[in-house]
Amino acid sequence: MNKSVSFTLKSRTRFLLHFIGVIFFIVLLRIFGLQIIRYTYYKKLAEKNIIKVVHLPQKRGEILDRNGIVIASSIPDYNLKVYPYLINHNKEVIQLLSEISFISENTIRKKVKNSKSFYYPVVLQKHLTVAEVATIVERITDLPGVNVERKPLRDYRFGVVASHLIGFTGEVTETELKSRTDLKEGDFIGKSGLEKFYDSFIRGKPGFEYIEVDAKGREIGLFEDLKALEPEPGANIQLTIDILLQELADSLLADYASGSVVAINPKNGEVLVLYSKPGFDPNILTKGISFEGLQNLVYTQNSSFWNRATMSAYPPGSVFKIMIVALALENGIIEPTTKLRTCLGSLRIGNRIFNCWKEHGSLNTHKAVVQSCDVFFYQVGMRLGFAELEKGVRKLQLFEKTGIDIPEERGGFFPNREWYKKRSNVSFPTKGMVANLSIGQGEVLMTPIEVCFFFSAIANKGYSFTPHLVNVIQHVSGATLFRPDREKRTLQLSEQTISFIRNALLCVVNERGGTGALSKIEGCKIAGKTGTAENPMGDDHAWFVAFAPFEEPEICVVVMVENAGHGGAVAAPIAREIIKKALNINPYNENE
Repeated sequence: MNKSVSFTLKSRTRFLLHFIGVIFFIVLLRIFGLQIIRYTYYKKLAEKNIIKVVHLPQKRGEILDRNGIVIASSIPDYNLKVYPYLINHNKEVIQLLSEISFISENTIRKKVKNSKSFYYPVVLQKHLTVAEVATIVERITDLPGVNVERKPLRDYRFGVVASHLIGFTGEVTETELKSRTDLKEGDFIGKSGLEKFYDSFIRGKPGFEYIEVDAKGREIGLFEDLKALEPEPGANIQLTIDILLQELADSLLADYASGSVVAINPKNGEVLVLYSKPGFDPNILTKGISFEGLQNLVYTQNSSFWNRATMSAYPPGSVFKIMIVALALENGIIEPTTKLRTCLGSLRIGNRIFNCWKEHGSLNTHKAVVQSCDVFFYQVGMRLGFAELEKGVRKLQLFEKTGIDIPEERGGFFPNREWYKKRSNVSFPTKGMVANLSIGQGEVLMTPIEVCFFFSAIANKGYSFTPHLVNVIQHVSGATLFRPDREKRTLQLSEQTISFIRNALLCVVNERGGTGALSKIEGCKIAGKTGTAENPMGDDHAWFVAFAPFEEPEICVVVMVENAGHGGAVAAPIAREIIKKALNINPYNENE
């Protein structure tokens, strides 16, 4: 019996020792996990109680014109921020901050409560004035957890004049945060124009530093054990644009509600002017605008945000006659000396009368281009036929995007047979429809940049370069990060056809009866073409396209003024002034 009791006692003792051993082993594993395996994690948690992370915003790169004039840069801006984990339960700090900032205590508490991260700073107020900054900084020692952040704010020195070209920046949205892993809340990115297209170059990279604080949240100084990361400024961009030419375009369109001007150097594709009216003030958008204010800018008739130079497609009017005569010559439908039915001011096609803008009499092909005779081109278009017309415009790539380096571009439009069948319930366009297309009316639509691109190839005797707005992008160190490729495109027309067109365009400006006489400059040969496009919504649109000097063109310019009347009377004089300034022609020497 005693042996049995003794055995039971030993068993229990052994079990207890084993149990204690297991518990001790578990405790050791836990200590090992805390002290060794998860040391870094808990160290970081502990550090959050004594340091705060201060993000250092980067400076966005400058944007300069071709002559080094600054168009967009950054200026200092100040935001009021608080750290929720430092002020959340500090009634005195919240009360004092409310008194000197005029932000209600309820607003402060609400923003702190709704913060996404307890350790991430919350912006209470943006764009502080110098006086507001001084008031807060004066009491900063009594405001632990409160910080006045200095950060760069985009400054657009030419405002409305370059608004569509440069675009604007804005704070990243929730949608953008979800789709972009390289962004964080509070970041500013390009929203439109060049700011958006080249954002990855201009934006730079933010930095951060660690600040040690005491038990009350007051700053002691930099926390040296953790290395700070200096912000990396964005790269600088030099454009091909001449901002003074851009300003001139703005002044020349001062009396008109809407329109655009595009100018390209045919030799290399450099865009000298890209102007659209009406514009907007990007400085307002950069600082922030209410939803109602944004609606007033965006959702109104003749929206200021719409880049008419690259996005608005209009009937090209008589400008399109150059494309028609090119295709007719290429197909052997006409010759330079061909004469068709005499223009008596109109032409009957079927049971309809198609008018001309005046009675021209008997004209050959050259004179018909120079005097822009509608009756002549009605006949040319019908002889060419829709099938060859459609095939030809596709071959010339007239209605495709040019590839200009700006996100806001759309292509033009030319209808096909399927479109007519669906919209007009005809299996094949009628002669009247083709006649209408042949003078740039009806369904044919082109953007100003497309027109300029095509005529640049004519100016260059058969080839053009993809239009581009950026000349070079450079790191702050001076190293070149990017230069555009000079992509060359050959115009699918014979030398004879191009030569005929160039000479005819020269005579449009310089020959008696030419419709572009108001663009003429003494001492400089200009070639051009007028266009007056009927507009079912109002007055006619005025077009004019020109290049100069004729022998070796340095500029091709397109002027498009909405609801303004005749191209020769309205748009041609504007183009003339653009060319004069671009070629540095002294206006006082014109009539000597």
